[in-house]
Amino acid sequence: MEDLKLQEWNPLGYKTLYRNLFKKHLARQDELLKQGKKVGWFFSFHPSEIIYIFDVVPAFPEQYSAYAAARGSSVDLIDASITKGFGHFLCDYFKTTIGMIEEPEKATKPLMPKPDFIVDTRALCVAHHEMTEVFARKYGIPKYTVNYPYWTSDALGKVDELTKIPERVDELYMEYSIAKLKGLFEFMEKVSGTPFDEEKFKDVFETSEKTSKLLIDIAKLMMSKPTPGSQREIADLVFLGFFVLGSDYAYEFAEKGYEMIKERVKRKEGVVPEEKLRLLTFGIMPWHSLSLYEYCEMMGATFPVNLYVNASLHLCDAKNPWESMVRRSMHFTNSTYDLLDGVVENARKADLDGALLLENTGCRITSMIIHPLADVLQEELGIPSLILEAPQCDPRVMPLERAKTQVEAFVESLL
Repeated sequence: MEDLKLQEWNPLGYKTLYRNLFKKHLARQDELLKQGKKVGWFFSFHPSEIIYIFDVVPAFPEQYSAYAAARGSSVDLIDASITKGFGHFLCDYFKTTIGMIEEPEKATKPLMPKPDFIVDTRALCVAHHEMTEVFARKYGIPKYTVNYPYWTSDALGKVDELTKIPERVDELYMEYSIAKLKGLFEFMEKVSGTPFDEEKFKDVFETSEKTSKLLIDIAKLMMSKPTPGSQREIADLVFLGFFVLGSDYAYEFAEKGYEMIKERVKRKEGVVPEEKLRLLTFGIMPWHSLSLYEYCEMMGATFPVNLYVNASLHLCDAKNPWESMVRRSMHFTNSTYDLLDGVVENARKADLDGALLLENTGCRITSMIIHPLADVLQEELGIPSLILEAPQCDPRVMPLERAKTQVEAFVESLL
C-alpha cells in the first residue's frame, strides 16, 4: 500500500466556470418563465439548439436527477417512486424524477418546472420513449419522439469517436432522420407559439459549432501526458454537450475551459504530481460518489479518456445543421459492436494501462456494452478492466468504501 500513498490533488479549476454557467442558465429560465414562455422537458441526444431557437424554458430529468444524487436527495426520491408502484429495477433517472413529482418536499431545490410538452429521442435509451409516455400522461401534455436509427457499420463505415463524422451515411437513413427532425421543428412551432426564425436558426448553430469544436479539443487535451484534469470536472461537460450546446454561456465556458487546460498541458502539469497509471472510464457517472475519481487520481491513477463524456460530443457544422443533428446519434452505444473500432483508435492515442467500467443497475442500456467493451480493450489494446456495479443515482448499491477497496486492488495489480 506504500505505492498507493495519496498525493496532492490539483484539479483544473472548472468549478467557478460551472457555477457561472448554471447561474446564467437559471437566470435565462427565470426570465422566460416571467414572460410566460412554454416549458419543455428534454432528454439526452435531442437537438438542444431548439430551446434557443424557439425561446422555451428547458428542464432535463436526467440532469436534474444527477443533481439530486450529488446533493443527497435521490435515495428518498427513488424510494418514493417505489412506494407508488414503480419497480426498483427501472431507470434511476426515471425513479428520481417520479419521486420529485410525487413528493416534491423531499427533492433538492430548485425543482424542475411543470412541463407543457416533452421531447424524447431514440438515440441511446429505448426507455426514453416509455418514460416520457408516463410523464406526458401524468401531466396530460403533448410529446414528440425523434426516432433515430440504430446504426450499423454497413450504414456508416467507420465513425470518428469524438466528432461523430462517419466514412459515409446511408442516404435512406439520413433522409428518414432529417424528416423526423423537421417534424420536431413543426411540433416546436406549435407548442411554443413561436414561428421558426431562419436567422436565429443560423446564429444558434454557429454558436453550437464554435462550442462543439472547443469541447472536442478539451477531450483531446485530456489525453496529454500527464493527464491535466480530473474527471470530477470533466464529467460535467456532458451538460454542455447534451443540453445547452447552442447557448452563449456554453460557448463562454468552453472558451475559458479550453484556455485553462491548454495552459496546463503547455506547462506539462498534471492533476497529481506523479501519474502512475492512465485509465479509460465508461458508464454514466455515479453522481452520488464522484469523489471515487478524486480518490483514484490521488493514488496516481488518472483518467485521460471518459467514453461517457465523449458520447455527448459531436462536431456541429453550421453549414449542414440537419446532418449535424443526425450525427449526434452516431455514437458507439447506439450502434453495432463493430463500431467500437472508433473507440479503440481514439483510446490507442492515450497510451492507457487499464479501464474502470461502471456496470449500472440504474441504466441497463449502457451496461449492456460493458463486457463487450472490456473484451475489445483487452484484445485490441491489451489492457484489463475493472467492472464496478455502480448505479448513477442510488449509492446503496455501490458503498463508496467498498468501491475504493476494489479500485485499490485493481491499481495494485497494475503497478
